[in-house]
Amino acid sequence: MVYIAVCEDEQEHQDKISSFVKKYESINCCDFELSFFSTAADFWKHYQPGAFNIVFLDIYLENDNGLEIGKKLRSLGEDCQIVFITSSRDFAIEGFELKAQHYIIKPIAEEKIVEALNRCLATLTEDMKAIRLPVGKLEVSVRLKDIIYVEVFNKISVIHTINAEINTYLPLAELEKRLGGPPFLRCHRCSIVNMNFVEDYTNADFIMKNGDTVGIPRSNSVAVRQQYLDYVFTKVRGEAGA
Repeated sequence: MVYIAVCEDEQEHQDKISSFVKKYESINCCDFELSFFSTAADFWKHYQPGAFNIVFLDIYLENDNGLEIGKKLRSLGEDCQIVFITSSRDFAIEGFELKAQHYIIKPIAEEKIVEALNRCLATLTEDMKAIRLPVGKLEVSVRLKDIIYVEVFNKISVIHTINAEINTYLPLAELEKRLGGPPFLRCHRCSIVNMNFVEDYTNADFIMKNGDTVGIPRSNSVAVRQQYLDYVFTKVRGEAGA
């Protein structure tokens, strides 16, 4: 089930969005639950953390501003897919800064809704990718996007995630294969970093967003740093062209 919130104060546009989304749902065999809100107050009244996967926000709500809803969602740590609806491109930069997935200019056309849903669902699918790891006698599922870095101590692979540390006897080479390449980078014989969590780097270390450092071998420092920069530039070009 994909939960979609729509903040739009004009009934005509609510009806169009509802019709286009339901048609998309039927054609693509999706399972959506749509919730409509006419004001920011109504949206926040029904808001729960993680309640919505996709949020359509009309920037020019009566007495409200959809951008402010988007900013608050991001400040609360929400990584939902945001789609802005507006009558102009005046706020395109602000939308980009909020990692908006799409920008729909009124009048609302079906192809724009389809394009927005395609982008959102592709990202949601990517976000839900996970690997299963043997931990003792159990197996645990770990989302790839939650892994900050992996390091090996005494034949134990320690997986540092945003929530916890997970220890497994799975060899680093096998972990590297399961992680499947970018954004994961084997930067040392004993460590793998998620390049999305790199805050900065020096000649000797990657500095991660959680404050930890992961060493870069001197013998391979230039090549490793270049792989990281190539990934960053590719990602920026992709976002700029979205």
